[in-house]
Amino acid sequence: MHVPRTQPLRSALLTLLLVVGLVLPGSAAGPVTVTFWHGMSGVLLAPVDELTRDFNQLNPGINVVAQYQGSYAVLNQKLIASVAAGNPPTITQAFATWTDQLIRANAIVPIENFIKGPDGLSADEFNDILPVLREANTFNGVMWTMPFNKSVYLLFYNVDLLKQNKLEVPRTWDDLINVSKALTKEEGGRITRYGFVVRPETDYFTTMMLTNYGTFLRSTKEVAFNSPPAVEALQFLVDLVQKHKVAYILPSFADADFGAGKVAMYVATNPGLSFAKAAVAGKFEVGLAPLPYKRTRATLISGTDVAISAKATPEQQAAAWKYIKFITGTTGTTRWSLRTFYMPVRRSGRDSTLMQVYLRNNPEHRAGLDSLAFAQSEPNMAEWNEIRDIIRDAVEAALLGKATPKQALDDAAAKANRLLAQRK
Repeated sequence: MHVPRTQPLRSALLTLLLVVGLVLPGSAAGPVTVTFWHGMSGVLLAPVDELTRDFNQLNPGINVVAQYQGSYAVLNQKLIASVAAGNPPTITQAFATWTDQLIRANAIVPIENFIKGPDGLSADEFNDILPVLREANTFNGVMWTMPFNKSVYLLFYNVDLLKQNKLEVPRTWDDLINVSKALTKEEGGRITRYGFVVRPETDYFTTMMLTNYGTFLRSTKEVAFNSPPAVEALQFLVDLVQKHKVAYILPSFADADFGAGKVAMYVATNPGLSFAKAAVAGKFEVGLAPLPYKRTRATLISGTDVAISAKATPEQQAAAWKYIKFITGTTGTTRWSLRTFYMPVRRSGRDSTLMQVYLRNNPEHRAGLDSLAFAQSEPNMAEWNEIRDIIRDAVEAALLGKATPKQALDDAAAKANRLLAQRK
C-alpha cells in the first residue's frame, strides 16, 4: 500500500503543535496565572482593577490577579515574609529602597532583561520613559524595575480663598509666609483657620531642602541633609509654626482639615487630589501649584515601581512583562494618570491628545507635569528606608522644640553616617 509522503510531515507537525501547546500561555493546561501585589487603596483601587480586567480580556492566555495587600508598610512586611518563605508574588510594587534589598536577596530579575528581549522595547519606546524615572530605576547601570505609580510633591491651595483675598499663589518661601499670614484667621482669641500646615514627616522637610539647593548625600558613605541649606529649610518650617504662627503641626494627612476649612494650603503629592476633592465635596475649588522655593525650583518624586520575581517560572515572567508593558505603555499610563492623578511615566503619555484635552479643561493639573522638569529622586539604597525614619524623628524634634534644627539634623546625620559606614 502506498503511503503519501506528506503523512510523516503531518504527524511531525501535529506532535510539534502539541508540544508547543504545553508551554505557551493559553495552552490546554490553562492560562498562565500572574499575581500582582499592590498597596492601592480607596479611590485608587478601581483603576488598578480596571486596567487588569482589560488586560486579561485582551490576553486570554494570561490571568493577572491584582491583590491589594494593605498600606505600603504592610505590603513591605508581607513581601519580606513571602521572599523568605520562597513564595513571593509574580509582580510587586516596590519603592527604590525596597528594590535595593530585593536585588541583594536575589529575589527579582532585571526588567532590563525583558526590555532587551524578543518581546522588548524599541530604542524609541525605551527613551520614551521619562529620563528621571529611568535613572531612579537603575542600580549599578542596570534597570531593575519599571516606574508605575509616580507622583511629585505640589502645593495644594483653596482657590476661592485666594481670590476672595486678592492673593497670588505663593511662588517663594517669602510668598508662602505672607500669603499664610493673610489667610490665617483668628476669632474670639483663637485661630480658626491657618494659612498652612506642617506635617512632621521626612518629605515635608526634604522637599523644602531641595528648593534651597540642599542635597541628600555627599557620598555613598556620608549624608548631606545637615548642610546649611538643609538646616535653613527645617528652620523655615519651624518658623512657620513657632515664629510666624501661620501654621500648625499635623501628624496625619491634611485633606480632611483642608475640606473642613481649617487650613488654606498644604503640601502633598498629586494623587492626593482625589482625596482632597472628596474631602472638599464641591464647597470650593482646589488648586495645585509647584512648590514654593528659596533658591531653585525643585520637587521630590514619590511613588513605587514594579518588579518581577526571580522565583516565577519563565512563562510567568514573560506574562508579567506583557502586563507591565500594558499598564506602563502610552495608553496604559495615560489612562492611569487621568483616573488617579499620578504622573504618566512616558513622554508620549504626557504629550498625548487625550492628556492635552484634559489639561485644557483642568489647567491646574499642569503643575505636576511642569514640576517633572525639576523633579529629583531620593537615594535608591536600602539603608535610606531606615534613614528616612531617622530624618523624620529629627524633623519632629525640631518642630516640637526639643532641639534646634541644626542639633536635630546633626544628630540624625551622625546616626545615618554610622548606618552608611556598614554598607558593602
